[in-house]
Amino acid sequence: MNKKGFVFVETIVAIVVLTSSLLILYSSFANVLQSEKTRIDYDDVSYIYRTHYLKERLSEVNIDLPIQELVNDNDKYFVTVGMEYPNLFINHENYKNFISKLITDFEVSQIIILKENKIDNLKDCTLECSLDKDCLEYENCNGLYMNLSDNMLNYLKTLYIDISCNYILVVEYNTCQKDICQNYYSWVSV
Repeated sequence: MNKKGFVFVETIVAIVVLTSSLLILYSSFANVLQSEKTRIDYDDVSYIYRTHYLKERLSEVNIDLPIQELVNDNDKYFVTVGMEYPNLFINHENYKNFISKLITDFEVSQIIILKENKIDNLKDCTLECSLDKDCLEYENCNGLYMNLSDNMLNYLKTLYIDISCNYILVVEYNTCQKDICQNYYSWVSV
């Protein structure tokens, strides 16, 4: 009796089953790796402490000015805060060098103050812009993405605020070690 056809079919079935199993295993492993990377990069405890300390130092100067700018403009979702922010160091010139050094030492890339009640709108804009990449044509986005990095936008999409606060301070850190740079993100309420 000739069994060569049966062995060939049996081999093909075994290869298909093995390949399917490996693909399922690979996709599960890729999801675990991505979620672990997100867990490490977003809201790490050490960066939350850094952000809290940075907020405390910024509150010693005129941090109320950017918040007031958000209060006065209902269409604005966030304001970027930095050393170049106008009037941030009025009557606090002695803090300017200290905070500049602090930002450099903490390897801060970007600081924004975000309206907590606008997070859902921000996520809607992110969805719209991801479909077309030309975010300026969406009226409710108001040129939202001009000053934000793609990594910062990805972090903002993951935010879920379960405390009652009006504004949050979101900080992007860019830490480099041995020519390898990594972005970390955290937020605190203001």
